[in-house]
Amino acid sequence: MKTPDSIRVFEYDSICFKEGRRYHHASFTEAHHIAFESFFLETEYCPFFELIPQGVRFKSYVGVIHIGNITIEVLPKADRKKKSDEEKAVWHDVLLDMLKACSLLTAKQVGNAPLRLRSNSILDLYFELFLSELDYLFRRGLMKQYRKREGQQKALRGALVFSEHIRQNVIHKERFYTRHTTYEKDHLIHQILFEALDLTDRLANKSELGDLIGRLKVDFPKVSRIKVSAKTFDRVKENRKTDPYRKALEIAKLLLLNFRPDIRSGRNDMIALMFDMNRLWEEYILRQMQRELSKEGWKVSGQKSESFWEGKTIRPDIVLTRDDETYIIDTKWKLPDNRKPNDGDLKQMYVYNHHWKANQSLLLYPKSGDQSDMNGFFYLDREGEQHGCKMGFTAVVKDGMLNRGVGMDVLGKLKERET
Repeated sequence: MKTPDSIRVFEYDSICFKEGRRYHHASFTEAHHIAFESFFLETEYCPFFELIPQGVRFKSYVGVIHIGNITIEVLPKADRKKKSDEEKAVWHDVLLDMLKACSLLTAKQVGNAPLRLRSNSILDLYFELFLSELDYLFRRGLMKQYRKREGQQKALRGALVFSEHIRQNVIHKERFYTRHTTYEKDHLIHQILFEALDLTDRLANKSELGDLIGRLKVDFPKVSRIKVSAKTFDRVKENRKTDPYRKALEIAKLLLLNFRPDIRSGRNDMIALMFDMNRLWEEYILRQMQRELSKEGWKVSGQKSESFWEGKTIRPDIVLTRDDETYIIDTKWKLPDNRKPNDGDLKQMYVYNHHWKANQSLLLYPKSGDQSDMNGFFYLDREGEQHGCKMGFTAVVKDGMLNRGVGMDVLGKLKERET
């Protein structure tokens, strides 16, 4: 299998196959564009990209799309400045670190071979994490489960299905058609994992992962082949015995439900592992604040919903409380127009302040350049107290790496008030 070409772009970047066009990329062909077009038309709603003449334009989702012989990584970018290849490498690592911090890239470490946490491809890293989890399960021993079966037996075992027994065994008196229970490794969980392993074998970089894939396929018990859908995972029953399988099943679900095979030729299979950057930024800020501020006595809650009007609710991104202090944070993965928040965001924060009786709220943006924080105050008739909403910026990258100190940085911004 040929190693796929890798293309790195940022949010809202475009690529096309037409030579002479501004966004032309030599590795992106008309066949790839047709596959993107097919994916777009077959999907009820496609938030990852939009079609343009001879190409595609990506949206606010980041991650990886593998199609045919190319892998396209879509990287985060809060501003609209053109980035160099060196900056792409930095943001590749930042995205990996952010996914790990949000528990979207985790796996058990087995053996002496370390995971390649700076893999050339985010997709290959997910494949490697899945294989690592599967290897861990093999080392601890695959579980058996009871499974109901119905069919011919040479001995009477289980309940005799009388009507089928009479119909099929008029001549073969030595056989019994029964409904019985077996205790085996051919069950739904292993069937799902084998389908994910087979997909990994189909798409992964064989030069790096081929040996491990081959060994796991040889060692895998014989299981029935199934067609996996979202409803398949709904049928998985979780219990104490299945707990070690949880992470492997999560990655298998991510891979299998985002795979679109090329029915016509099989040469342009597509898999898209994409994440809403707005949600990822929100989740990262939440987790970092919980990690940094919980030891200081702060309670950090995410997506805390409260009743608002006739069954409707309001839900700020983050609520920060300690004793009689309450702060509201709303994260924005964008830069504000004209360096000022829009009216809709301010009205939303006004409601949050009023409903939660917050002393201060913060619209938090990624810092890119020389943006400066801005304080403002709401006119709330609450015994003469001033209640503010601040527009704040925090660095995503610090010293060439993902900024791990955003929690204390955000708290400092909340406590800075203009008089």
